Amino acid sequence: MGFSLEPLLRRFFYWYGGFTYRFRWFLFLFPLAITPLLGIGLIWYDDLRVDDPAFVFTPKDARWKHEFGTFAKLWPLTDNEFLPGKSFEMKRFVNILCKSADGGNIFRPHILDEIERLNQHIIQNITVPTDDGKYNLTYQDLCLGYEWNCGANEHIRMFKEMSRLGRVIDLSFPRGGNKDTPVYLGSAIGDIVLNETDSTVLEAKITQLFYFLKQSPDLIRDYSTAFEYKAEHFLLHEFKSDIITYSFAHYQSLEDGLDENAKRFFPNFVTSFTTLSLFCLACAFVLKQHGPGGGRFNLDWVRSKPMVACCGLLNTLISLVSGFGFMMLLGIPYNVINTIIPFLIITIGIDDMFIMNACWDQTDRKLPIEERMRLMMMHAGVAVSITNITDILSFAIGCYTELPGIEYFCMYACSSVFFCYIYQMTYFAGFMAIMGICEGENRHCLLFHQIEQDKVQPVDFHMAEAGPIEKKEEMGMVTIKINTNVEAEPLPPKIEPHHERHETHANNAVHKFFSNKYAPFIMRHDVRALVCCLYVVYAIGAFYGCANFREGLEPSHLVTDDHYIAKYFEDMKLFWQVGPQLHVVIQEPPDLIDPLEREKLMAVVRAFEDTEYTMGSEGTVFFFLEYLNYLDQLNAELENTDHIWKKKLQSWLKFTGASNQWKADIVYDDDGGFKAYRFQIALKNIVEPNQHKIAATMLRRIADEQPYNVAVYHEAFPFADQYIIILPSTIRNVGISLCCMAVIALLLIPSFPSAVFIMVSIVSICLGVFGYMTIWGVNLDAVSMISLIMSIGFAVDLSAHIVYAFVTSKGESIERVKGALAHLGWPILQGASSTIMGISILYTVDAYIILTFFKTIWLTMFIGAVHGLIFIPTLLSIIPVRVFQIHESAH
Repeated sequence: MGFSLEPLLRRFFYWYGGFTYRFRWFLFLFPLAITPLLGIGLIWYDDLRVDDPAFVFTPKDARWKHEFGTFAKLWPLTDNEFLPGKSFEMKRFVNILCKSADGGNIFRPHILDEIERLNQHIIQNITVPTDDGKYNLTYQDLCLGYEWNCGANEHIRMFKEMSRLGRVIDLSFPRGGNKDTPVYLGSAIGDIVLNETDSTVLEAKITQLFYFLKQSPDLIRDYSTAFEYKAEHFLLHEFKSDIITYSFAHYQSLEDGLDENAKRFFPNFVTSFTTLSLFCLACAFVLKQHGPGGGRFNLDWVRSKPMVACCGLLNTLISLVSGFGFMMLLGIPYNVINTIIPFLIITIGIDDMFIMNACWDQTDRKLPIEERMRLMMMHAGVAVSITNITDILSFAIGCYTELPGIEYFCMYACSSVFFCYIYQMTYFAGFMAIMGICEGENRHCLLFHQIEQDKVQPVDFHMAEAGPIEKKEEMGMVTIKINTNVEAEPLPPKIEPHHERHETHANNAVHKFFSNKYAPFIMRHDVRALVCCLYVVYAIGAFYGCANFREGLEPSHLVTDDHYIAKYFEDMKLFWQVGPQLHVVIQEPPDLIDPLEREKLMAVVRAFEDTEYTMGSEGTVFFFLEYLNYLDQLNAELENTDHIWKKKLQSWLKFTGASNQWKADIVYDDDGGFKAYRFQIALKNIVEPNQHKIAATMLRRIADEQPYNVAVYHEAFPFADQYIIILPSTIRNVGISLCCMAVIALLLIPSFPSAVFIMVSIVSICLGVFGYMTIWGVNLDAVSMISLIMSIGFAVDLSAHIVYAFVTSKGESIERVKGALAHLGWPILQGASSTIMGISILYTVDAYIILTFFKTIWLTMFIGAVHGLIFIPTLLSIIPVRVFQIHESAH
């Protein structure tokens, strides 16, 4: 074995244990003093909170932001020149999706009458009082309109007239109307049935109602917001219909859904904290055995540590206050994913408390309290430091991401784990020294009065052979993160031999089970063969899941399943199947007089029309194509003159029936020429996240290949950008984490083959988590990416310690495996089960984000425990010990 940091750390913490004893009151009180100061940052919670999904869940420098900016700059939102579908800046609106109650055709007269009744009620009857109470504002007062006319969902009246009189207009899909005035139906109706001969609409199963509201100045925006919530209340609680069903959303709906997610966390956190508190308090009490034959048990009120358990629990809370408050003092934005962090901190903090309590109980009670603190910190300090630093490093690496939501989560988590570690080494360690003095003076653990010496019988460690004297260890006061084989290492210099702790846990009943029952059983030839077969099955399942993973955090997954907007997003998929519009802008228009330039422009249009995600020429809306149709109707010769391509074109744009549409698609320069213009392409098959990703990538590539500085945009592009970067970002961050863990493994276990074995184990665990989370219905998205990063840190705990115990044991491979399981079988099982216990309450929350976190962490702990207790020991027993290049000094 080569250079190792562990002896240096052990020496440092041996010294620090004495420092903790001497300055115990300062270390105990100082964190309590600075926590309120750091907690001042929580005052800015509301100011720093960011719930906008387009910001939280999309890359910081996402391409959609530049594309959106291009369209917003060329076609800014103007109150009195607003046309639906021509602007992307609407920040106040209500959108209702209507279907018939029987799921049939909405073109039936009674269905359209009911939809129109709903439409008219919202337009005329929903009112918002002004601040002075003098007026009630209706939709007509607050709407975004064109030349003082509000849009009133005229397509419903058009469908009613069509139903009553027969088709008076062309209902070709997605572009209907007539040659002079095209009407785009793709955004008005969905789930359609077409006539196979002429592609006209026969049936539609869903339609939309739009209500766009003014958003400036601030007072008007507030009134529009009030209108949105009035409409929400009406649709949720007042409007009833047996004829139609509907779903709806307004601008704040998604943010409100995220906020509702956060509100549901608090009661679940309280439940989780209470459950773990009871578990910790139960573990804190020690039973002593006395009486004839040692058959009676009483509580040992001196050695029990309920106050220490309470201190450890409080440590997690003040760590959260300090970690969150510190980040907010620095002005770091807060988002809804951060509400997961408290569940992590309580599990990490409680595990650390178990480590330190277990190490304290394993020291010799005859030693001075200061020496016991030194020995406790020498063993626990190394284990707590390594695992906390590993967690901090995992989150620090997670900060290196393009997604703000993940970046801010990792920053808050990193800060909280840091304070949890610091407070564990100061506040909690100081209190342990204080309570250690109480124990040394035979004081009651709750009332602190001295108990007579004859009532406190020292526990003879050798009496444990007769029965379960020390119950504390059996109840879980050892955890995965403790290096229980530390006595195999040489002690630091200056530590006298008589300071070695007594080996008490060797007689522990649970330890006996792993050493005398479990280890021999798993080392049987037939069992090892079965384990190898099980691992093959595990690997096949993991690779199957990895090969079939799904990407993307769908908008409906941001809210609970019972939130009203979840149904809205499901209904919207009926419109995404066919008909949504891609906007294409020509920022450097060609000279239309030149026939070659005209042909190149047509080639640009065809490039977008001829793809698997677009509907072809029948879905294109472009003034240039309509003008060509107009010239064709006139049998006009396409002369290459100013008269045809400037004067006549300008006249047609001004007086055609669709002049308002074309005016909203063209930007003129100071000379009256074209500065920029746009056209729309009908899309199809963009329902699933992977389709969004592929379509966005392909359409952008087409735009980049065209002349004239072409840009494209669709409302789904913000989420598509997340889908595009999530896989490479995950691979990069996981790769960096694995490299860092490899370095740590080499520093702690300077046997290169052993370090490689640890890394292979970590990769196996991570592949299993990734594969089986897919089988369990979890997509690769921002939330699962966070969990995968965390799983690496947990995987280190669940694999590295068993390998280290193997390396530092004696004998051949099988004997070493038995020794490793004897020491670490129970800590691995207890560590995984306590973490699962802490997060189990999350399974009751009906929200994808929360369930994703639960599933990935549950898989990590379960798969990690199976590796640590079954797969790794079996494989270690098969490999000859000489392969690990273990030096004798390691023993």
